[in-house]
Amino acid sequence: MAQRYEADVEWLDSEVEDSPCFSDEIGNMFSSSPNAKAGGKEHEQQMQRPVAGPSEHAEDFVDDTTSFDGQIAASRHYSAKISVPVKSVSQKRFQDVPIGLVADRGVAAKRALINRIRQESMTKLFMSCQAVLVRGASGNYYVYHLEISSDYYKQKWVVCKRYSEFYRLRKRLLAGLTIHKKQRDCSLCGVVRNQLKDVGFPRRIVMFQDPSLLVGARTAGLEEFIVALCEYLAAEQEVEVCSEIITTRYLVKQFLQFPLEHEEQHLRSIRELKYIDPRDVHVDSDSCPICLCEWTELDGNQLVLSPCGHFFHEHCINEWYRTRFDCPICRSISGIVKFSTRS
Repeated sequence: MAQRYEADVEWLDSEVEDSPCFSDEIGNMFSSSPNAKAGGKEHEQQMQRPVAGPSEHAEDFVDDTTSFDGQIAASRHYSAKISVPVKSVSQKRFQDVPIGLVADRGVAAKRALINRIRQESMTKLFMSCQAVLVRGASGNYYVYHLEISSDYYKQKWVVCKRYSEFYRLRKRLLAGLTIHKKQRDCSLCGVVRNQLKDVGFPRRIVMFQDPSLLVGARTAGLEEFIVALCEYLAAEQEVEVCSEIITTRYLVKQFLQFPLEHEEQHLRSIRELKYIDPRDVHVDSDSCPICLCEWTELDGNQLVLSPCGHFFHEHCINEWYRTRFDCPICRSISGIVKFSTRS
């Protein structure tokens, strides 16, 4: 739309007809504008990009351009609000970060690894049960000793429980799985519940039976129940593990006096790792300090950075954390609980 500011000055249509400034003034706002003209120091100062201060949001420009028919147009003041984005601290320092962190993929990989640790820690268990007669003040009773050996954590321990404790554990687990299946319609809880009910658990009260035969049947039945329970909870599931299955695993591990402190430190050490993009990494060493394989031969293993600043394969450092928590290079301990002190 043609506009006429004076009688003999005509302004033609342009792509910036809605702009409050002229084309030369718009070009002067940017240091790399194609409309910039060669000039001295004064012109170079005009070509500098305006800086947006904390309280400056607008700047006045004065036009003294020549019209298309060769006459000088009257000087007019136009107030234009020019918002220049201020560079944040993260943007300024982005180029200073030498390592490319894989944020989204790293979080998913770390969560999957933690779930796999909780699951696989129950797969490599070897158990044997035997009954021990205890003579007490109120009478004699049997205590069942479970000798447990964990090939995953390379540890061995003995658990002493009475038959009533096994009975209460089974009752509690079945009740929790049943409630979660009904309330959340969880098919996984229903499968595990049916599997536990099918396991032959020794009866609580048996009339007219030899005590020695009763103890022998309970010893074999309790061992079978615990072994089957660990196998069902450690089985690989195609669907995502629900919260009730995680709670059931924890209750079973607590009942079996599992080395939970060791496992929690293992999980904390995994959470402290940072997943790295191999394409953006430059390290001094040519290979993993644990498996001695070159970094170019990742073979599906993720590359991780420890809190002490050393690079490892995800699989290698996870295997290392099973039995010890010191760094293979600097021997700094990982997974330690940090307490915040308030002054």
